Amino acid sequence: MLAIRGRAWRVPRAPIVCRQFTEGGSGTRLTRPASGDVPQPKEPIVLTMPPSAEQFIQYSSEFVSRGYAKSDIFLYPDFVSDSEHDLLVSCCNKKLRRLASTYQMGHFDKRIHNYRECSVSAWLPHSRGIAGRVAATMGRRADPDPIDLPDRPPTGKASGWTTVGKHDGEIRHILDRVWGLFPPGLLTWLPPHILDLHEDGEILPHVDNPDYSGFVVGGLCLLGPAVSTFKHVDDPSVRVDVLLPPKSLYFMTNRIRY
Repeated sequence: MLAIRGRAWRVPRAPIVCRQFTEGGSGTRLTRPASGDVPQPKEPIVLTMPPSAEQFIQYSSEFVSRGYAKSDIFLYPDFVSDSEHDLLVSCCNKKLRRLASTYQMGHFDKRIHNYRECSVSAWLPHSRGIAGRVAATMGRRADPDPIDLPDRPPTGKASGWTTVGKHDGEIRHILDRVWGLFPPGLLTWLPPHILDLHEDGEILPHVDNPDYSGFVVGGLCLLGPAVSTFKHVDDPSVRVDVLLPPKSLYFMTNRIRY
């Protein structure tokens, strides 16, 4: 499975990094957040799924009867076209070859195995990231984005240079549709990162540490399908199973994040 994953900080200021999670049942190593430490939004983040998404999500009866919000899971099948999918895969593979050429068998939290991962700052406009938020708070304009600057022309023996990758602008146009689903100014985004899970790799059940997670995490699923299962820590019968087909966009928000 190949995926581009987005993470967001919620305004006001306290920055919190988001990561994908799956809550597990008995027998798994889980770090339970201390009471009061879990971030709480002032109001729920609600995204409306297209009707075609319903066939890919299965809620347990306990999840529904206990009042959990179905809107905490968002799925948008076929969010990108075939040509956009192929462009994303090609660009992701180029970034991975340069920044994460080998698969890692383990992670410091011992929850993911046989994977490659890297962050791509060029795919995040300054206006949507920390630089734009800080500049707006100080009443200043953010520095120009490298993607908006012209290449330096060759002079003398210098051959000039290119400020961004060949297709980074096209990737931004695709990701702009993702960020555009949320109200303007609601979230401050971190640079998207690429996660390549080997066919023998796995992400084990875990609950995010509130110190390193926030209100929203999502991604674009590429190449192959994946299943994401969410289970309540204390009662595994409270669960949601989500099939993520290739080209689909998904988000987890609010209570199901923890």
